[in-house]
Amino acid sequence: MRNSNRKKIHIMNETPHRYELWDLLDFCNKYEHLYICGASERQEALLKFFDICKINIEGYAVTNPEEQCLNYRKLPIVSIDEIITQANVGIIMGVSDRTYRSFIPKFRKAGFNNYFIMTEHSKNSIIEQIKPRPIEEMTFEVSLADHCNLSCQMCDHYSQLSPEWFVDIDTFERDMKQMGKIFNHTIGAITLVGGEPALHKDIIKCMEITRREFPDGELILLTNGLLLLGLEDSPIGNIWESCKRLNFYITVTVYPIKFDYKLLEEKAKEYGIALAMSSNIHADELTKTAKIMDKHTMNLSRDAEVTGFASCAYFNKFNVLREGRFYMCPVSAHVNIFNDHFNQSLILEETDSLDIYNVECWTEFAEFAAKRVPFCGYCDLKNWRPHSQWRSSTKEIDEYIDL
Repeated sequence: MRNSNRKKIHIMNETPHRYELWDLLDFCNKYEHLYICGASERQEALLKFFDICKINIEGYAVTNPEEQCLNYRKLPIVSIDEIITQANVGIIMGVSDRTYRSFIPKFRKAGFNNYFIMTEHSKNSIIEQIKPRPIEEMTFEVSLADHCNLSCQMCDHYSQLSPEWFVDIDTFERDMKQMGKIFNHTIGAITLVGGEPALHKDIIKCMEITRREFPDGELILLTNGLLLLGLEDSPIGNIWESCKRLNFYITVTVYPIKFDYKLLEEKAKEYGIALAMSSNIHADELTKTAKIMDKHTMNLSRDAEVTGFASCAYFNKFNVLREGRFYMCPVSAHVNIFNDHFNQSLILEETDSLDIYNVECWTEFAEFAAKRVPFCGYCDLKNWRPHSQWRSSTKEIDEYIDL
């Protein structure tokens, strides 16, 4: 059972409607002059989104222009009455729904139709996506093993394609010490993952190091659970006792395979460990229904539609620590596996990650995670979709691209 007192920081963010983002981009491409309706902190956040998308916004359009206290960057604040009389002007309605009555009648009376109404959901989601997180919501994951004892199609860590690989324990400890120093030993959550993390012979030591450096953060062991019962009395120690002693949550992904998951629930209850089991580990409500695999379609030319990052469930949420670098997401952090298996050459630029030994404050991670990186161009969010029920991987590239 999930502990109801736990913050839901490991749940995927709400994301804007993709089709609305595509329509918005089409709208912006029609006009030479673009303005955001409104001039407050919310519209300023939308300006940041348009800047990330390299869409030129010339100013804010309001009913009564006056000096505004905006912090992101200065733009002209102009009168709506003036703007709607000019040629080739488009206005993006960034105000709240309740404020439309101050503008739409004016537009209609003037015969002005060049405006785009954003839904409240998409406005709010965009603003949340590009807002740097406070320290209590910062998270990252670390793969203890890239390979896995299952072979799932379309794995976004490419575990079914990976040769045997374990994180070096000395590298893990050095990196975790550095992260503890940067974060002042305070963080929202850290997840030890794979591949299958329970394959690592030093998994308990990795857990101890993580708890030592982050004594109060939420620590999660994310596993398929198949090896856990065998690690109660094993040469590496008792994983269940260690989870209890170190206050680790266990999250188990449920697969449609022959395995008695009920035994895991009983063992967790015996040790008094918080255990969550679900076929969708990121869902708000845990479910054991048939596991549906998502196809995270790749654009090998790195020219995917620019607004896609805002509707990415990984963006500004599921960052990865890997061998001294902090990545936006597991797809970029593990792309070397994809490249090696399929003989591809997807590029990781220096700006696609941060060198943790050149970072002085955790806020640098928060700012990095809230900005689109060059690697985002490889993710074809238009064609990311639920694909099929779980099955074993064919290890062919059509699991990742549309042929």
